[in-house]
Amino acid sequence: MLEAIKNALKEALPDLDTELSIDERGILTMRGECASWDEVVVAGHLAAKPPEVKNVVNELSVRGKPAPRKDYGPYRERGVRAGRIDTVDVLVIGAGISGCAIARELSKYEVRVLVVEKDDDIASGATKANNGNIHPGHDVKPGTLKAKLNIRGNEMYTQWSRELGFEFQRCGLMGAVTDMRLRPLLEKAAEGALSMGVFGPQVIDGEEAKRLEPGFAEQGIALAAAIWLPSMGLVEPYKVASALAENAAVNGARFLFNCTVADILTKDGRVSGAVTSRGIIEACYVINCAGVYADEISAMAGDKRYTIHPRKGTIAILDKNRRPIYHSLAGVLGGSAQKKGNSESKGGGMCRTPEWNILMGPSATEVPDKEDLSSTPEDLAYAMSLGEDYGIGNNDIIRFFTGNRPADYKEDFVIEASPVTRGFINVGGIQSPGLAAAPAIAEMVEGIFVKAATEDGFPLERKPRFNSIRKRETEFRHLSREGQDELIRREPAYGRVICRCETITEGEILAAMRSPVPPSSVDAVKRRTRAGMGRCQGGFCQSRVVELLARELGTEMTSITLRGEGTNILVADTRPEADGEAAAL
Repeated sequence: MLEAIKNALKEALPDLDTELSIDERGILTMRGECASWDEVVVAGHLAAKPPEVKNVVNELSVRGKPAPRKDYGPYRERGVRAGRIDTVDVLVIGAGISGCAIARELSKYEVRVLVVEKDDDIASGATKANNGNIHPGHDVKPGTLKAKLNIRGNEMYTQWSRELGFEFQRCGLMGAVTDMRLRPLLEKAAEGALSMGVFGPQVIDGEEAKRLEPGFAEQGIALAAAIWLPSMGLVEPYKVASALAENAAVNGARFLFNCTVADILTKDGRVSGAVTSRGIIEACYVINCAGVYADEISAMAGDKRYTIHPRKGTIAILDKNRRPIYHSLAGVLGGSAQKKGNSESKGGGMCRTPEWNILMGPSATEVPDKEDLSSTPEDLAYAMSLGEDYGIGNNDIIRFFTGNRPADYKEDFVIEASPVTRGFINVGGIQSPGLAAAPAIAEMVEGIFVKAATEDGFPLERKPRFNSIRKRETEFRHLSREGQDELIRREPAYGRVICRCETITEGEILAAMRSPVPPSSVDAVKRRTRAGMGRCQGGFCQSRVVELLARELGTEMTSITLRGEGTNILVADTRPEADGEAAAL
């Protein structure tokens, strides 16, 4: 098999200089040099193709350009000096959608759960930087873990939204054609989706398509037929994560932010905890949900079994003045909205948020640096070109941002108890459709944990008073005038509008700050409340949010950050004498 892989690599990349080895688990390791980063990624994907290869550890480098690597030394030294700071039963690394969902599932049990996150808040990585699509599961490779968990997770979102009180819209997905000769292709696609277990795919005629999606009729498009997938949904991903975190916290899970894991501790082949930048945390079980760093955390635990290659994606957010053309996620197949940016990725198209902002993108570009969140002109141009059929231009943009997908070379999820280190559970490679699959991922990890605990003789009891309900937060902008008046009479803080673009009140911001997992930075408040997400992007409301944070946290305004350590918004008080005069008055 290795010889066949070498031949395939040589044919595709004649100048590649590499050594290959494979262990008894089917983990293939590549070492050597390539001419470019793109060649590194191509080689990794080629090596992962044979079914006998379970995954790839890609240690290829670019000649003369070593890939950037995180230096964990300073974090480790700081943690060792601090000594032991906590002892828990389960340590979850990463507070993205997977980590928060798993924490919530495990909070059903009488176990001590701690979630550590290197950033200052939940949903600070890939979770916040995606388009919020809850995919039906029809376009995931059949037979993969991704496909299985995508379909199961999509089904579970209805109950999740009811229990956790976040906005979930089953808007449906429609792909239309204008040529009747293409209808057989739609029928084949619908049959394939149905065979995978996708809910309710069907092929409909042009008139029915326009009835379900009037946007086609409004544009005067003559449709022949369409494929309709009613299970497609939309969420605000950071709102889902905060709901999960808050419910987990109510049920006893704890969260520790600004806490970078620098090493995994093991003893006699079993995990015993982690060294973090805050100190040493002892743990019986460690669950690795570290996103783009999941491969490095796994290697720290002695289980080097996959490599994450970050795939950067840029999304542009449009002003609400540019209204979505379609209620569902719809388009004519073959138009610009179906462009793809990468053969291994969904790329992106034009969609909308539950708040009716249009999103353009994402792009898909392989990069060597996991910290590279730069938005390039090329990536933004790609994202915006997806709407060229609809007259959308750069003047419609209110913000654009970039995130990194944590892709492995098998392009599938890596969810398993480590066969090398007992008590260590990998939850890696969680890229799209990771958001859609999140409920099923948490369910699967719960099963892995329960099995491991049972085998270890670790006592597990369900909490008799586990509370699965998280009350939906008050959204002033969505209340009737009568409802708003009544709320203001009861709680006057709701009568003070802080963010005029989105009509977000002081009452909503204070409620977020007093939640079970409170935000501590301006961006964290923005994700919880939408303050700063409108047209002016915080130009008017940011100063008020800083004031509220300082007041609630009992600190100086100069201590308030945009997004964690080193991002202070205010540097110094320029008029301390005026403050003293004001205090005297």
